[in-house]
Parts: sequence; structure tokens; C-alpha cells
Amino acid sequence: MTAFQVELDHISMTYQSPSEETEAISDVSLGLTQGEFVSIVGPSGCGKSTLLDIICGLVKPTRGSVRLQRPAGYMLQRDYLLEWRTIRQNCLLGPELQKHNMKEARTYVDHLLETYGLAEFADHYPRQLSGGMRQRAALIRTLALKPDVLLLDEPFSALDYQTRLAVVDEVWTILRKENKTVILVTHDIAEAISMSDRVVVLSARPARVKVIYQVRLSTAGLPLQRRQDENFRKYFDAIWKELDIYVSLG
Repeated sequence: MTAFQVELDHISMTYQSPSEETEAISDVSLGLTQGEFVSIVGPSGCGKSTLLDIICGLVKPTRGSVRLQRPAGYMLQRDYLLEWRTIRQNCLLGPELQKHNMKEARTYVDHLLETYGLAEFADHYPRQLSGGMRQRAALIRTLALKPDVLLLDEPFSALDYQTRLAVVDEVWTILRKENKTVILVTHDIAEAISMSDRVVVLSARPARVKVIYQVRLSTAGLPLQRRQDENFRKYFDAIWKELDIYVSLG
């Protein structure tokens, strides 16, 4: 029997209002093993972000269950770095709030800052960093709590296109090196294919799993290099046809 790091078992979500009942998610099941990178794409408003909220426990599903071996780390669309705290202090925010051993936490955060090229900016403030560096700092802040599972909700959407491509490569490299299990929600089909082991395509609301693509590209290397693979366009065209409405090319 496969040991899943994350398992969604027949998840459904219905919102109630005085006048109506709205089904947002319908019978979604999915399992991820250790170190797997899965992207979720689908029409705008189909419930992708709601699904992440359910996985991390912010929202309770109407039906079904989520099983996590350990709590997940959550990285949002904006970096939400606190402008009055240095980069190191921002990265230590989670351990502070959860009352971890701060000496150990600082040692680990300094290790991450050194490993991923931000050590010389540890005492700088967010306003002194580029957009890409801020996203790297936000990822280190998430990793500081040592989650096995990371949930990424459009984490690159606020970046310009050129910076986005570079940051995707950087973040992918970090997550692969740390052997994290990752669920990425994105509107960008190319981003999903180039980063992922599998791409889950959701239907329009209520969100159902339409199809799951196992991504097999012969081109090794970073996501930007993987976009040059001869099979990349085949995956792109197939996923595009599965979507019900326009999705950004990215």
C-alpha cells in the first residue's frame, strides 16, 4: 500500500447562504508521496485556492477528509514580509510565534540564507531586496518551520515575466534539494508542466478532477530548460483543451 504524505479523500465543499447553496468542490480525491511535486490548474474561481485552505486546515470540508503526516507550510501570492523586520527576523517569525528553540531556529535559518544566496542580505529590510529575492526570503520563512509539505498559491503571480522565470527556477531548485512534497496552484500551464511530476486539471465550479497528467519530459535540468522538451507542447495543448475557459499562457 502506497504511503501518502498528503491524501485527500472525497473532498466536497458547499457554501450556505440565507438564499442559496453553492457547491464549490465536488468529490476530489488525490494522494501525494514524499518529494512529489503536483500542480493544480483550472478555470478562475473553480475552487483551487479553497482546496489549499482545506488541506492546511483553514477551512473544514463539507464532506470528506484530509490526511497529513505533519502540518503543511503555506506560501501565498504576495510575500507578506514585514517591512520593519530584517530578512532574518522575517524568516524567524514562524519559530517565534510557535515558541521554538530560537537558538536552533536561528542556526537553521542562517543555514538556509547561506545556502540560497541571501546571507549577505540577512540584516537588510524587505524594501532593499528585489521582487525575486523577496520571494526567496518568503520561501525560507516557510521552510524555517521545517514542513514536509508545502502549499504554494500562485506564489509567482506578482512578479514580472522575466523575474518570474528566474524565480521559478530558484524555488524549484530549493524545493527539490530539500525533498519537499509540494502542491502548487497556478493559472500558468507552462509553469505547471515545467515544475511538476503531475498536473491535476480541475473542472469549472463545482471543481472536480477532470484528468491528471503524469509529466514525462526527457529534458533534464531546470524548469526553463524543460520548456524546450519536444513533448512539452503536447502536454500544453492537451491541458489547454481540458480547461473550460481561458487560462493565462504565462
